[in-house]
Order: sequence, then structure tokens, then C-alpha cells
Amino acid sequence: MQTNVLIAFFEVKREMKKLLNIATYIYIITTLFEGIFRKWILPQFSTPLMAVKQIIGCTIFSLGIGYWKYFTAWEKSSILIGIIAFFSTMLFGHGNLAVAIYGCLPMIFGIPLCLIISKVFEEQDVIKIGKLFVVVAFVNCVFLIIQYNLPITHFLNFMAGDSSRIEEMSISELAGGFRPSGLFYHSTHNALFSLIGLSFVLYFYFYKRSINFFGFLGFLVLDIIACLCSVSRTNVLMHIGLILVFFILVAKKREKRQTVITLIIFICAISLVSRITNTYKSAVKNMSNRFEQASEAQYRGASTTQGTINDIWYRGIQYQINAILDPITFDGESPPFWGFGQGMSTQIGGQILGVGEENSGFSLGEFDGLRIMCESGLLVGWIIIYIRLGYAFRFLFSIARMKRRKQFLALCLLFSFITSFYLLNNWGNLFTANMAFIVGGLFLTSYKSKLTKA
Repeated sequence: MQTNVLIAFFEVKREMKKLLNIATYIYIITTLFEGIFRKWILPQFSTPLMAVKQIIGCTIFSLGIGYWKYFTAWEKSSILIGIIAFFSTMLFGHGNLAVAIYGCLPMIFGIPLCLIISKVFEEQDVIKIGKLFVVVAFVNCVFLIIQYNLPITHFLNFMAGDSSRIEEMSISELAGGFRPSGLFYHSTHNALFSLIGLSFVLYFYFYKRSINFFGFLGFLVLDIIACLCSVSRTNVLMHIGLILVFFILVAKKREKRQTVITLIIFICAISLVSRITNTYKSAVKNMSNRFEQASEAQYRGASTTQGTINDIWYRGIQYQINAILDPITFDGESPPFWGFGQGMSTQIGGQILGVGEENSGFSLGEFDGLRIMCESGLLVGWIIIYIRLGYAFRFLFSIARMKRRKQFLALCLLFSFITSFYLLNNWGNLFTANMAFIVGGLFLTSYKSKLTKA
């Protein structure tokens, strides 16, 4: 009798894991291809479509709560602070139930979701998802270049069918050029995905050997042209950061030699491309204008190089430090001790509360450091930032161990994991938040495995 009960129990457990595995694949795919549906297939349902992946993610969390025994202090602390933030929002903040729940979801279910994915997935699942990301990255590069060469008002360049808004954006923000987003809804989404896609390409070429040299070189050429066509400084800087981190911290002597040789041949190839195509010349000029005009607008009198370095320091580092120590909203207000309330400075939350008008996602602050502090207040805000930073950055101290254990997949994903968790990511946006949880889950899966060696 006891044997039968045990067999039944383990059978149910196996089936549950299989169900969670399928749900996780659906969650990743719906997040990945959300932009296609929101921009072209079902643009009239753009806002409801954003919630689909959130519902699937919450379902995975609910079904996977049985993995509670594996939760570390990080996951438990995240859930606890999310619950505290919810009650403080209802008692001292805006008091809107729907917005409060929406704003607290990333802390309550998002960070624990990373660990649940790592328990449901095995290394072969990460490899399958990685291959999908590489294929999508290749198609996205081609598609982005095509978009760049099409008129702004072309159907493929519509943002949810809104041609008037895309014309306004091209004139006001892009130094007279157009910022295509490829298969994704927004250029920020494209930049984050491109980073993850390149991370997998590096792994498959250097360690898995499933991409040959010419395939790798071809992808790099396409990727750099697409990166320039995106007219996104963030995209460019993230790519440079990934390559530098890989070369300095990840690659061993053999990979470094290969990287140098590849870069030399790549420079020759890109020089050839620049001579035979106007797209490259136009993209370089447009990107140069973007850097130059942004530097001039933000730091008058500074050169493009000085302005870019200032931008990285002041907007990327000092801004975040100031936001944590002395948060001030766009309107010059200091948030109350318990904050204005969770979800208030998100796109959906701002629309429901009627704040920020068209820029509802930035009603309190643009970057996540300021948004968190304004929504959460000093005490809760500091704790949330500590958890967000600590959850990803703690693995920097494990780089040497990952090298010894030959966990090359984890090493290749580490920079994307850290970037998506805090450095250049706003969790007020559903796509970037869910992509962070996906990358976190994929990284933790590869980190737990000792079989990621070449």
C-alpha cells in the first residue's frame, strides 16, 4: 500500500514538472514574440497582449510553489518585501488595488520564478532556448536592416499601427533618423534581446562548436550593421560591454587568440561591406549624429567622446547613486517615507491612475533606481535595490569557480543576467521585467549544472 502511494506521489510530481516545463516554454515564447502580435497581427489588443506572459508567469509561480524548500534567503526576502510593499501602498500610497498588485508582482513572483525555472529546466532545455534565441537574433538583424531602409510610414515600421507617433519620435529623438526595433515593440526591447542573443552566439561558437567560423563572422557583420541601424547608444554600449567582459573575464588564452583573429578578419569584412553598401554608410552617419547631438544636448561644449563618457558616468552611475540617496521626482518632489505606491511609475499603472499622460511609464523617474525609490520610499526602496543588485551581482565572485567547473554557458550568460536585473533595465516595463526573469532562470539552470563544458 505504501509503495503504491509513493509511486503515485512521484508520478504526480513528474507530471507536474513536465507541465511546468511546457508552461515555461510557452512563457518564453510569448515573451519573445510579443512584439510581432502587438505591432502587426493584433495591434488593437496591444495592451491586453502585454498581460498574457504575466499571467503565464504567475501560473508557473503558483504551480511551482512546491519548490519552496529550494528557495534561498534571496527568493524569500523578495517575496516578503513585495508583500510589505503591497500593504504600504494600500495604507500610505495611492491605494489602488490593481496597480498595487501589478507593481508588486516582480518582487513577489518574478525573482522566485528564476529559481523555479532552474528547477524545471535542465541544460538541454537551455540549449534549445539558446538555439531559438540565435535564430531569432539572426532574423531580427535582417529584419531591422530592412526596416531601416523602408520609409518611416511603412507598415513594417508601425508601432501598433500608429504611424503618426513613429514620425514624431523620429523627428524629436533621433537626430533626424529613424530608430527601428526589429521584431520587438520598442528599441529598448531589441537592445536587451540582442545582448542575450549575442551571449548565446558566443557560447555556441567558442564552446559548443555548433556554429562554424564563417557563420559566426557572418552573424557579427549582420549584428554590427543592425546595431548601427538601431540608432541606439544603449545597444552599442551593451554590445561593447559584453565583448569586453567576455574577453577579459571569461575567455581563456585559446578563446582570446580566436577572438583577436576573428576581430581582425571582422574589421576587414566590415570594411568591405562599407564600400559596397550605402546602408552601412548611412547607419554609421546616423549613429554618429545620435552620439554627437546627444552629447551636445546634455553636455554643451563637450566633444562626442567626452559627452559619451559623461553620459555613462552621470546617467549610468552617479544618477543611480543620487536616486538612492536623495530621490527627487521629475516634478521636484521628495517621496514620502513609504513612497507614492507600487506601480505608479509604470506604463499601465500610470494610465490607470491618470498620471504622466503619454509618458505614464516615467511619471516619477526614468531609470529604475529613481522609480523604485519614489514608489517604495527610503526603507523599502533600499531593500528592494539591495535584493535586485545582490541577486545577480553575487555571482561575480563565482567567476573563477565557474571557470574551474567549465561552466561556460553560465559565464556567457552572466553579463546579460546582471544587465537585465539592474544595470540597464526598467522593470516597470513588462517585456524587460519578464526577459530578466527568463535570463535569470536560464543562468541559474546553467549554473547548477556541471555539464556545460565544451
